[in-house]
Amino acid sequence: MSHVSPSAETLARRIVQSASADVEASEAAALRDEPDGLHEHRTRVRRLRSVLASIERLSDDPALAGTRAALAPWGRVLGEARDAEVRADRAEAVMAELGIVDADARRRLVGDERAEYRHLHARAVDAHETPAGQTRRQLVREAGLTLHLDDDSARKTFRRLLRRDARRLARAVRRSDGSLDRLHDVRKAARRLRYLSEAVNAADASLLGGDNRRLGRAAKRVHKLLGEHRDDLLLVERAVETHRRAFTAQEATAPYDEIARHAQSRADAHLAHLPKALKRARKATKRLG
Repeated sequence: MSHVSPSAETLARRIVQSASADVEASEAAALRDEPDGLHEHRTRVRRLRSVLASIERLSDDPALAGTRAALAPWGRVLGEARDAEVRADRAEAVMAELGIVDADARRRLVGDERAEYRHLHARAVDAHETPAGQTRRQLVREAGLTLHLDDDSARKTFRRLLRRDARRLARAVRRSDGSLDRLHDVRKAARRLRYLSEAVNAADASLLGGDNRRLGRAAKRVHKLLGEHRDDLLLVERAVETHRRAFTAQEATAPYDEIARHAQSRADAHLAHLPKALKRARKATKRLG
């Protein structure tokens, strides 16, 4: 039996409302600081912002842009806390991998970062209770309710939208000169393509079938490689900075050098896999048609 494509409006509403429900559902765990709670909520905030950015191009509904704008400062607060958490986790893992047991290095790279995370998490809790936070939550609850699109087929509309986001990724790749800013642009473009692809698949897996899933997996690979690259570079930056503080305090500095070298090597390895991942994304885009 052939698949009957829903209207573009039906699928767009389904996508936005599902993403907004995920944001709401993950918020309490983040505020309670449950294990991985903040990370999960931040990811869902990013997913909602990404699908809103893609679907905005189909509609003149100002509520879409308004919701995305309201989520931006909340995403930054969550991101700052998450970066501290990642730096602590990564430093702890690398120290264990390298067999580094220096107490001062552990205090500076793990203990201090965990303390910073607790401070930033408390700031997020405070931000949640502000008038801006209340407005944001209301907008998230209402996201997609007034969305109106032309009565086109979802298959045609979302294939076109995915192609657009794939071209956005291709442009970011062409502009990239290897600098962190340009790589960040590539990562953001891959993330938007990934999240739209995954949202379409979750809303209607039969709509674009395996071609869309293949594209989503390829974009996810690019996104993850550049995310791992960024996180390792955050640790390099932190180790170099902490080396200077340890030297001033007349503490051993060798552990920071070892950690920085190891993290830089891992960052370089992630980047070395990027050309192959981008090639897969290009092929998957062509298969989408």
